[in-house]
Amino acid sequence: MRFLVIVLLLLSSLAVAESQEDLYFRALKAEEAGDLSLAIKLFNEALVTSGPYTAEIQEIVDEYREALGESDSDSSDNKEMNPWEFHTYGNLVYMGLNYWRKGASTESGGELSSSVNVSLDYNSKNWIHSFGLSFSGDWFVDKDDMPSLDTSAWETSVGLGYSLIGKSLTLDVGANMNASEEDDWHPDFFVWLEKYFARFDNQKLGAAFWGYENTDGPLSVALYASWHRYVKYGWKSSVYAGARFEADSIRSSEYWLKWVGPSLKPSISYKFKTEVSIDARLNLFYGFVVDGPDIDYEKVQKFSGSWSCNVSWVPKYFGLFIGLEQFYKHYSVPADYEIGYSQESLFTEYKAGVKWNL
Repeated sequence: MRFLVIVLLLLSSLAVAESQEDLYFRALKAEEAGDLSLAIKLFNEALVTSGPYTAEIQEIVDEYREALGESDSDSSDNKEMNPWEFHTYGNLVYMGLNYWRKGASTESGGELSSSVNVSLDYNSKNWIHSFGLSFSGDWFVDKDDMPSLDTSAWETSVGLGYSLIGKSLTLDVGANMNASEEDDWHPDFFVWLEKYFARFDNQKLGAAFWGYENTDGPLSVALYASWHRYVKYGWKSSVYAGARFEADSIRSSEYWLKWVGPSLKPSISYKFKTEVSIDARLNLFYGFVVDGPDIDYEKVQKFSGSWSCNVSWVPKYFGLFIGLEQFYKHYSVPADYEIGYSQESLFTEYKAGVKWNL
């Protein structure tokens, strides 16, 4: 897999001069990632490149200049930019937890979660390279009130990552070392590769590959067709549709359950000029058991889905957010067959917290 990624990067490095559209999309991507200084640089480069978005880009650049108190003479397009940028961002959030499963009483609890991320970014002519280090921790409140989840009192993780953003390709790879009150350190690994094949107006069409493995549990691989609509303010949306393979394990048994089926991941958001954003996301998967121990077991099917809605306000470096996210699972099981899962469950998180980007 690593060899394939390297080959793709080498082929993609045969870049040509970027159009205004290419620069505009890269600026929006950098802005979405929180790299405002790089976003401003790319917006200014797009502004001096002829194309259909000049008026819209000019409005964006003027807004940034006004916010930063700059005049035309000292704007970032007239300065020599340092290609290296250092950033730190993170959040502190409290989550109210609620767990329901069919045939059992509802359980409630709470969780305090925090994360700190630092990144070193390098901007070349056609690529953005980002090297990241992250720290996160979770502390559970009223742990004893949620016995079904078998939750540790605390969990922590240290991660390393690398991101590459180009005009037609995005790559994210990384690894995390995870530990908890009840488990020793164990790693997980992930890779996301997305290639854009067509662009029109403010939209992109492409294909994406997702891979994830936790050495202590699940494995997930997916292939998607993708569609994106980017804007600075107003409606922004994306859709990933494709197929996913999953393998999960029951801790009381070494046998892995393997699933394959369709997957759909749409999202939509609206950003106001007051820097208030509203976003909603879905992640749906319908799985069929493959390679089961017998014919009856292979009749088992599952539907897993998560959906969330969040409201955030980030006027500059610090912001606030509230949100709701739910995780639902439903298993279709033959009447004469039992598995080690509750047939239906719903896990809910009520979130409120602060975030920063420096």
